[in-house]
Order: sequence, then C-alpha cells, then structure tokens
Amino acid sequence: MKRMLTGAALYFAAQCAFAGTYVEVVEHDLKTNASDLSQKMYVQDGNGRFVDSEGRTTLIKGDTMYILDDSDKTYIAFDKATMQLLAKRISAALDQAKEQIAKLPPEERAQAEAMMGGRMAAMSGEQKYTVEAVDTGKSDKVEGRACKVWDIKRNGQLDDQYCVAAFSSLPGKENFQTVFANFAKVFEEMAKSVPMMQGMMSNEFEALSKVNGYPVRTRGYTNGKLEDSEHLVKVWREEAMPASMFEIPAGYKQKQMPMGPGE
Repeated sequence: MKRMLTGAALYFAAQCAFAGTYVEVVEHDLKTNASDLSQKMYVQDGNGRFVDSEGRTTLIKGDTMYILDDSDKTYIAFDKATMQLLAKRISAALDQAKEQIAKLPPEERAQAEAMMGGRMAAMSGEQKYTVEAVDTGKSDKVEGRACKVWDIKRNGQLDDQYCVAAFSSLPGKENFQTVFANFAKVFEEMAKSVPMMQGMMSNEFEALSKVNGYPVRTRGYTNGKLEDSEHLVKVWREEAMPASMFEIPAGYKQKQMPMGPGE
C-alpha cells in the first residue's frame, strides 16, 4: 500500500513539474531562407512570460500585464486603471485626428484615410470594422506539426494567413488557452472605455477564436502581396518552470506608463 501511495505521489509530482509550456518563434526570411529568433514564450498556471529578440520581457499575470525594463530595473503595470486612463487619451487623440481629417479637402481626406488602412474610418464609426477567419480548405506541416491554413481578412482584404495547429495536438495547450484568455480580457477592458474601439477588439477576438488552435506559421500580406518574411514556431514543449519566472525581479521599481509625447 505504501509503495502504491509513493508511486502515485511521484506520478502527480511529475505531472505538476512539467505543467509549463515553452515556445520558441523565429522570423524566417523567405528570400534568403535565413531565420532569426523572434520570441520566447513561457506559460504556466495562467501566467505568461514573453521575451522578444532584443531580450525585452513582458509578463502577464491574471488581468495585468507588466513591461520590464532591465536597463534601469523598472517596470510598467498595465492594469485596469492604467487602461482606462490610456483609453481616454486614445479616444481624445482619435477625436482630434478625426476633426483634422474632416477639415481636409475630399481628395486629401481620402488619401489620409487610405494611408491609415481604413482603420480611422472604422474606429470613428463611419465604417464597420470587420475581421474574418476563412478556412481555405488547405493543410500543411510546419516543423512536423500538421496545421490548417486560414486566411485572416480585415475589412475584406487579406491581411494575414495562419497555419493553425489544433490545440488538441499541442502539449500544455491548457496553459496557452488560459493565458491568452486573460490577455484578451486586458484589451477587452480597454476597448470598453473607447466605444469606437470596442467593435474592433471584439471582432478580432471572435475571428481568431474561430480557428480553434495556435498559429504555428504566420504570414503577412500587404495590398494582397505576400511579405518577405514569416513567423514559425520552431519549439513547443512542456517544461518545468519556477514560479519566480513570472514575478517582478527583486529590486525593480514601478514607473508610470508614458501617455503621450514627451512623457
């Protein structure tokens, strides 16, 4: 009996020890075939740590995002209060931009809106912002992982193409589903404070949840033309992670988030 209990304890300890998921993404140049590290992601128990190619770190814990600055040992907390303040600044800036564009002659106004990809018109309510995830019916493999190809269309134009691996095929999928659900809440809260952004954010999350998986390859399109690089998931594995990885480092001090020019 004791041996059975010991074996069960070791089994559950092993499951807990490998509760985290590590993902490594590279940027692949389609012309030169060269690849460079783009991002490292660590997720566990609903928390996330994201490190970009320059070594800059962002943490997500619950409904708060922390942006670390190792150069001066400071961090910015992007919480609900900060989002509400930032949302007001964004709303005011958009209103000001809308007023300035409205004063332009018709031809110049059309050019200004075209330069912004139609997003200003969508955010101002003059044009509905739409996002569609379209199943192309095609499939592929990326680093040995089977994936389905989806076209992401924004305002009817092909903007991105994802090759999506089903969550059911990815180890530690629960970690990613939880942390990105928290991440979505962060921006949904922000959108609530800016009515003209609410439709954009809800459409984005609704469309991307439709693919029911994680993009192991992401390709961007500009004016319908494939861009020169793509992002590929090179590594996806379960890995034991210390809780300290998702904490603000000792000695780091909080600073206010810049809210505009000169801040």
